[in-house]
Amino acid sequence: MLTRRLSSVMIFLAFSVSLTFLQADPKPVFDEGAKVFIAPMPDGFDTYLRAAIEKKKVPLTIVGSKEEAEYEITGTSETQKAGKAKKILRLNWHSAEQASISVTNLKTGEIVFAYSVNKESSAHGKQSTAEACAKNLKKAVRKNK
Repeated sequence: MLTRRLSSVMIFLAFSVSLTFLQADPKPVFDEGAKVFIAPMPDGFDTYLRAAIEKKKVPLTIVGSKEEAEYEITGTSETQKAGKAKKILRLNWHSAEQASISVTNLKTGEIVFAYSVNKESSAHGKQSTAEACAKNLKKAVRKNK
């Protein structure tokens, strides 16, 4: 269990470090209305991401199967509940949240967008990180004229 957790944390950190350059200024890479499939993610993060995409009005079309999609969104998330020391010393009950998503063009296999977020004190848990991912995903959508 500990080995699995450490390996997932290491993969997450490596992914985050390697993709930080993509966060600076996301350039439009999707056309408005592009069909995306949200792959199942650990801890149900895909559900939070789907809701956040709708809430933030990201102009992409979410489809139910990979075969219908032009792009696939994959990702991971992790939650660290506040420990006793944090609760007592800082009077802070909020969890630490991390999440990363990547979007792959299914025709070419190219990763066209990636984003990672780290919230040290998240009042709304996975919802906060999913909304941050959706907000930045929206910036990568090219508006149809």
